[in-house]
Amino acid sequence: MTNKHQDMKGSPSPSPAAFKAEGGRKLAVIGGRLEDNNASVYAEMHRLSGGRILVFPTASSEPVEVGKESLEAFQSHGFEVEVAPLYGRRAPSVASDAGLLQKIADYGSVYFTGGDQAKILKALSPEGVETPALNAIRAAQQAGGLVAGSSAGAAIMSQPMLRGGTSLESVIHGVTQDPDQPGLLLGRGLSFFPFGMVDQHFIKRGRLGRMVVAMAEAGQTRGFGIDENTALIVEGAAGRICGEYGVMMLNLDGAEIEHDRRHYANVTLSYLDDGDTIDLRKFKPYAGEGKRKVGKADTAYRAPVRSRRNAFGAYTLYDLMARLVLSDSKLYRHDVVEAFDAKSGYNVEVTLARVARKTRCFISTPDNGLRMTALDFDVSITSEQLNATRLADRMGRRARTYAMPPKPESRIILLGSSPLSSAPEMLSDALGQLTPGTVGVLACASSEPRRTAEEHITALGKLGVEAVDLGVTVRNVDYVARDTDLLESIERMSAIFLCGGNQIRLVDTLLHRGEESAVLRAIAKAHANGVPLIAASGAASALSGVMIAGGSTYEALRFGVSSDVGHRGLAIQEGIGLFASGIVDQNLLRSDRMGRLVVACAEENERFGIGVLEDSAVIATHAGCQLEATGKHGFLLIEIDPLKLVLQNDSFVANGVRLTLLGPGDRVDLNTNVITRQSPVDASVALLQKMVAGLAEEAGAAVSGANAGIHGVMVRPGDSEGATAFLDLECPRDDNA
Repeated sequence: MTNKHQDMKGSPSPSPAAFKAEGGRKLAVIGGRLEDNNASVYAEMHRLSGGRILVFPTASSEPVEVGKESLEAFQSHGFEVEVAPLYGRRAPSVASDAGLLQKIADYGSVYFTGGDQAKILKALSPEGVETPALNAIRAAQQAGGLVAGSSAGAAIMSQPMLRGGTSLESVIHGVTQDPDQPGLLLGRGLSFFPFGMVDQHFIKRGRLGRMVVAMAEAGQTRGFGIDENTALIVEGAAGRICGEYGVMMLNLDGAEIEHDRRHYANVTLSYLDDGDTIDLRKFKPYAGEGKRKVGKADTAYRAPVRSRRNAFGAYTLYDLMARLVLSDSKLYRHDVVEAFDAKSGYNVEVTLARVARKTRCFISTPDNGLRMTALDFDVSITSEQLNATRLADRMGRRARTYAMPPKPESRIILLGSSPLSSAPEMLSDALGQLTPGTVGVLACASSEPRRTAEEHITALGKLGVEAVDLGVTVRNVDYVARDTDLLESIERMSAIFLCGGNQIRLVDTLLHRGEESAVLRAIAKAHANGVPLIAASGAASALSGVMIAGGSTYEALRFGVSSDVGHRGLAIQEGIGLFASGIVDQNLLRSDRMGRLVVACAEENERFGIGVLEDSAVIATHAGCQLEATGKHGFLLIEIDPLKLVLQNDSFVANGVRLTLLGPGDRVDLNTNVITRQSPVDASVALLQKMVAGLAEEAGAAVSGANAGIHGVMVRPGDSEGATAFLDLECPRDDNA
């Protein structure tokens, strides 16, 4: 008989003793943003509570509304449920109320919503003195009841407790006692979870750094970082992962920490997925049913990531770990990502590495995408204050030229929509300066590359431009590497046209298995010699170093960055990187994409966003630093002020975002911020106002029902003409669940 849960080292799943340990303790530690339709987590809570639960909205700033929403969610999953009136100014007196104590005893199980964990501590254990209500909850748990909590309700479960601070602040500034100062805030928790330190929203908000700092400060060797819409279900000392993503386990036993806390080394990091289990006493994980060891056929990457992802950005570490799980471990064993704090000038490097004869990787490939289990990766975190020279380099833009820097006059032409469905002036203006010759068409972003190439060749022919299909697809790109005649012909083209479609497919073709393909090197060489690159629609996005791969403005505002297009949120992935001036987005008007471009730039530490409007184009020269608008409408230039961002928190805040609409013929030098206008400004003003109104509508939908005081969108004039404005954007990310 085979065991459904195989230990990564070959032993069976947690023993019955693990389930009986700790007096049969029952917990559901949820990483925040518990979705109403998360049937698996609600089913586990129903099983462990017997379908009866008392909800405590104590942590919320809107306890009545959140209590009502939670009650309805539990009822929809078949619970008998009631809301405890333990919140607000009356909480200290209610914590001793005989009626509340009886409700706790009657229901036998409790659930704490999200919000501010300090409010729960103040209500149940003011100044460390446990109230009758807390004693009643402990008695109910000892009698076999469930203690469950999400977000702040999860934070209270460990001892000590994380109270606040981002990873970047924690690594740079360490521990602080002042909530108004940057740094890590620690406090006392309620000790429901005795197996180590707990943090929530862990992968989504990039909280690895703050967890490492907190564990080192508190002398803890074990940590559990639980992601959103995901639960660590505990029975006795047996844990099981349940939900959308997973849990990261940190082990500081054997870690090396310098006295000034500028370097943390030999931190062990594991990722456990939905269905995986843990013996919490032994800190030993087990892979879930259906997982298999990663084999040679699964290898997808042989080279490090090239884009400058924010190390503590949403899902950056998860994505990097997934990349290393699928790597050729003989060629590619470690990778590095960075985070930069513009206020202090500190740069942080996070290194993630596979360890020979220690790291274990398991995967499964269900219909909804890759699932992975990754055990015993090595992590190091180093922070360093940069001198003036290195500071300028860190803040500067870097094109990935693949060792072939282009001439200053080499052009990249970004088309805001497909030329097959756009106004004719977009393509005619873009092609107006081409030298005579043949244009090579690359249609590998399309699911039907041959048909798409033929359609573009026809469209170019109507403008008197000869074009040929290069015939490169994701399936034959390795074979093409041996076709020297084709590679040499690419270098001789008068221009190279990248058709739109799925930008992920384009990147997977040119950066095949994580390495630049021979086709990409030929394109880079041609561009270095002055051959223009023309990229339409999704292909324009793919030329950025950091690429928007999917998601709407609403999803970006409400859920932030996601790891892939299969999850709600803004999907950010590695791009090709030939365009270095910022993140590119297209089809900005019809799809109301201004908001998602702002979020992408803010979350990924990119100063500029270039939003190309439909029927329009951007002509970039001088390594992308000089931009000219052409076509029908032009483009939107977004400039982020890094000093006015609040990230990895309960709300996304980006203040002082400069918005500039450049019409046809207008130019901007990104090095000097000098704008030269040629077109009438009235049309640009009207378009900018339309996009701001669209953003306000999307933000209003995203913040509906949110905390009072959230202002969503505010716009201040940036110049007397009105084609430049400053945007203040704020949107909650935590629904208090």
